[in-house]
Amino acid sequence: MDDDEVAQDPPQDPQAAREAEDARREGEALRRDRERAERAEAREADRARRDLAKSDRDTAKALERRQREADKRVRDREKAEREDQERREREARDAARAAADRLREAERAERTASLAQQRAARDAEKARRQAVRVALSTAPPDEPPLDLPPGIAVLWRAPAVGRPGPRPALSLEQIADAGITLADAEGLDAVSMARLAESLGFTTMSLYRYVSSKDEVLSLMSDRASGRPPAIGPDLGGWRERLELIMSIQQPILRAHPWLARTTTVLHAIGPGRLAWMEAMLDALSETPLTEPQKVGAIGVLATHALDQLRVSEQMTAQARASALGGADGDAPDLGALIGLLATSASHPALVRAASSGAFSWTGFVEGTGLDFGTVLILDGIAQLISATGDPSRPQPPVTGSVDDTPPPVSEAGDRLGA
Repeated sequence: MDDDEVAQDPPQDPQAAREAEDARREGEALRRDRERAERAEAREADRARRDLAKSDRDTAKALERRQREADKRVRDREKAEREDQERREREARDAARAAADRLREAERAERTASLAQQRAARDAEKARRQAVRVALSTAPPDEPPLDLPPGIAVLWRAPAVGRPGPRPALSLEQIADAGITLADAEGLDAVSMARLAESLGFTTMSLYRYVSSKDEVLSLMSDRASGRPPAIGPDLGGWRERLELIMSIQQPILRAHPWLARTTTVLHAIGPGRLAWMEAMLDALSETPLTEPQKVGAIGVLATHALDQLRVSEQMTAQARASALGGADGDAPDLGALIGLLATSASHPALVRAASSGAFSWTGFVEGTGLDFGTVLILDGIAQLISATGDPSRPQPPVTGSVDDTPPPVSEAGDRLGA
């Protein structure tokens, strides 16, 4: 054996060979242990993935189940709402049908009553005509005691005993009441001879047997609507208490009939009723030191103020009525609002302040009196006049309405004192 062969195959040590074999076997064991551990980890990871997937599926199923339950609740609620809506609609239809039935029954009852009323009216008219034919007084109506103009004479005419014609029972009071009803409901412009005759169940021509013109009708209406004052004597207090009582009684009458503002000419102002009011007002001042022209002037100022307020009320009422008929809301125009639109703080500062405070819509009733501010102000002025007249040391004020201690003309006094 040469030297090269000896170098390539050295002699082996048995101990080293055993150690190498042990190391190899230990490495194999470690490798197998590592592989088993990796396989175990893989199995655990796979089991964890399966558990997570199962949990996700369970969660998805639970969510789906809750969604189905929520959808079912929504459907149930919508169904209940539909059923409730249908029930309400059925009830509304039933109520509408019941109301329609009641309305038809009411209309039938109204037609029946109307027919019965018409039959009763025809029967009454027939009986009246028969009574007229049997016994009809032909005595003419009593004439007025004085030679008065027609517009005034009708106010002082004594009631007629009877007149020729098919309907002698009509009275001047009935004519006045029919005119007042029309004027209160529709305004003074609605009063005409034709409308009056229709409301009374007469023809227009037959109405002229009792009054000769619309002016006479207005005179009758004005005096009858004014009424009569109660007995107001000195036992009720002094001149001011008596005048305040008269004005507080008169104001509701005027407000109830605002059209009286347009029937205050002399022909309508000196009927029995209005003369009674003038007498009561003058009598309240009878114990004062005022002269007779001053007394007439004082109550004339009071009446003029009342009529001025009444004219405003009548115009506003007419405007509201015209607006309602025209399809608007029917509200009377707000004077303060109109002034607020037209005036500015630069051009009309005082007007703007008054309008902003609501002064133009203020009723102005003075607490404790029941009277408006203007009336109380005039009464205060009369009190000052009485005080000055009763004190000789004070200069006497001029006589109201005249410079020569004479009463104002009849037409002026009649217009002012006719309230």
